[in-house]
Amino acid sequence: MNIIVGENAQGKTTILEAIHVLGLAKSHRTPLDAPLIREGEAFAKAQARCDLAGRHERLEVVISEQGKRIRRNDIEHPRLSDHIGHLNAVMFAPEDLELVKGSPAERRRFLDQGISQFDRRHIRHLARYRKLLKERNEYLKTLAKKKKEPDSLLDVLGEQLAHYAKKIIAARKDFIGELGKIAGTIYAKLSAEDPIEIRYEPSVDAEGFEEALRQKLRIDILNGSTSIGPHRDDCGLYSRKEPFKTKGSQGQFRTLAISLKLAVVEIIRKTRGATPVILLDDVFSELDEKRQEKLLRLLDKDGQVFITTTREGAVHPQSLKQGKVFKIHAGKIEGVSNYGPTQE
Repeated sequence: MNIIVGENAQGKTTILEAIHVLGLAKSHRTPLDAPLIREGEAFAKAQARCDLAGRHERLEVVISEQGKRIRRNDIEHPRLSDHIGHLNAVMFAPEDLELVKGSPAERRRFLDQGISQFDRRHIRHLARYRKLLKERNEYLKTLAKKKKEPDSLLDVLGEQLAHYAKKIIAARKDFIGELGKIAGTIYAKLSAEDPIEIRYEPSVDAEGFEEALRQKLRIDILNGSTSIGPHRDDCGLYSRKEPFKTKGSQGQFRTLAISLKLAVVEIIRKTRGATPVILLDDVFSELDEKRQEKLLRLLDKDGQVFITTTREGAVHPQSLKQGKVFKIHAGKIEGVSNYGPTQE
């Protein structure tokens, strides 16, 4: 358990973000790479020495205008799917409230990121689906612009899209089935409120995907985009059959978002046989004392946890087994102290 203490804008979140980038090759807060590069700099780089399943390894991610370079033990990984899964990390940050009250895109991203950490095929299926989707949308716009009639190319693209859509939908359904059971249990431990229900809400039935594309064709040509498919799906969150975001408070939103993230931790632990690094950015500021204590008890296991806070007393290390407190100022660690049993 590592507690990082410092005032706002001192670099606490940057440490957690760097760990997340090393694990998933992207930030937790944006799908874009450009914002990770400090203004005026040519590139951004994150490096770490890791003990992964008893092996000492070096990880490095370099982001520049030319793209992204990922290395493990000085060997470059040309594909993202070759890298994901070596260092598993799950992060909760204030913006994760959007998981509960935000757009379906936030929840799709959450699902796909979670699945990708233990199923590399999902990364490849998503990449192929997105490429085909882009091709189809561009062709739809061409048909509209030139006022041409649809031809066999759309059938070929639809068939290929359907192939990958079925795989993506199946993976999401399985994941949500497991996620719902685990997140519901965790939410009940953190909160004495009504139980939650999680449902996968696809925009189209996977088996009827090609036929649905044909039925939507005229609308798609008019709009220049594909109106159905995994890129339009959602993950519904409910309490007593009502959408959670219509009845929950900010505290309940935060508790549910944390429960969803901790459920992903449990799924990765079960499927990969190792606990991912847990990253909690400014979590305790919005939780009451009882929920803080319950959350700490859930976290205080064998895995590695990083917690940021602006107040040293916000997390009570005396209630935890062991760990370190890091004080950070102006982007640099200025002091480290231990708590719990004697450590190396």
